[in-house]
Formats: sequence, C-alpha cells, structure tokens
Amino acid sequence: MSENESVKDRRKYQRVLVEPLSEGLISEIVDSGRTLLFDMSYEGAALAQPKEKKLNDIGQALTLHLKTAVDEAYLKAQVIRVNEEVIAVKFVEIDVAARIIIDRVVTDRIIGLNMSLISPKHYSAKADFNEWYHGPKETNLYLWQQGPELVRAQIDLASASLVYETDSFFFENKELDSKVFPKLNNQQIALKAHAILQQMETGSAALEQLKKIVATHVQA
Repeated sequence: MSENESVKDRRKYQRVLVEPLSEGLISEIVDSGRTLLFDMSYEGAALAQPKEKKLNDIGQALTLHLKTAVDEAYLKAQVIRVNEEVIAVKFVEIDVAARIIIDRVVTDRIIGLNMSLISPKHYSAKADFNEWYHGPKETNLYLWQQGPELVRAQIDLASASLVYETDSFFFENKELDSKVFPKLNNQQIALKAHAILQQMETGSAALEQLKKIVATHVQA
C-alpha cells in the first residue's frame, strides 16, 4: 500500500481543495488573523499560517471564522500539525451554520464532479425535458430547450429545489428533518446550485447557458 493510499484510507471524509470555490469566502483564525484555506473536509482543514500571529503548538485550540456574502460560521478546532507555512486542524465542533458552508465548499463540489448525463432511453414516456443529469445525494438536473436556447431548468437537491424559467428563479425547501437538512435561504440554495454546476463538464450548450445564468444571479 502506498503512502497516499494509506492516508486516504485513514480519512473518513474526502478533502477538497477550497481555492476554486472560494469566491467570496473569507477565513480567519480568531485572535490570530486572516488565513487562507487550502483544503477542507468535515473532519478538518489545512490553513495558511496567519501573518498577524502564527500558531506553533500542536494541540492548541482555536476558533475558525468562515464568512461569505450571505452567511458565516465559527468552528472550534484543534491544531494537529504545524510548520512555518501551514497549519492542519481537526474540527472539534461543527454547528448548523458551519455545516451549510462546508456542504457548499466540499460536498457540492464532489456532487458536481460526479453528475452524469442520463441516456434518453431511460426517460419516462411523459418526460418533456431535453437533458437529465443525475448525481450523488439524490441530485437531479433537468434542462428544457427551444432550439439551441435554454428555456427552463430544474435542480433537485437533497433538501431543496431551484427552478429557472422565463428569466426568473423559484426556490423551495423540502419538508425534511431540519436537524439533518437545515433550511436554506434562496441565496444559499442558489450558491449550492452554482457550486455543483461549476464542476460539471459536458459539451451541452444548454448546460453552459445555465452555468452563466446562475453565476450571474449569485454574483449580483
């Protein structure tokens, strides 16, 4: 077994590089200063040493502050590895607000990377959409076209849905256990959809149109 395989096997959750999804995400170690997230999972993260006040002690407790344009969270963590440039931490406590942000940064990217185009032979007789993509965690994307133009899209997530039609967006939280699936506001739903869409790579003109439409909405 290689060193990389043994490290992966020891991790319960896959780590994801944060930088490609970090637009609008500010990270700070409370009482130490601004930092940069390199990667993150539900178990922990790798961070740059803050310039204001470096951390030096393994086992040291800290509070990580994550803030975006629409939400923020505080995570209790403990230093498990440290050098002059990088700190590795394990999370001690993750509240609902933190879980929402981690979902967007980590889980939604993994979902996007694993979305697959379903062959029309698997569509039901009543299906009127042109393209259907399916991925992990009960995620489905349906696209409707008129000629080359996207006219409607529906993204069904595990806990919420987003519909785009006639230049308008419609959002809905599903009636699920709020302790397992926190209720999201409209912008949080749009950001989850954006995180998923940005990882999907196909030759679909309709999908590329939807990517631009959702990106414009979340950046407005």
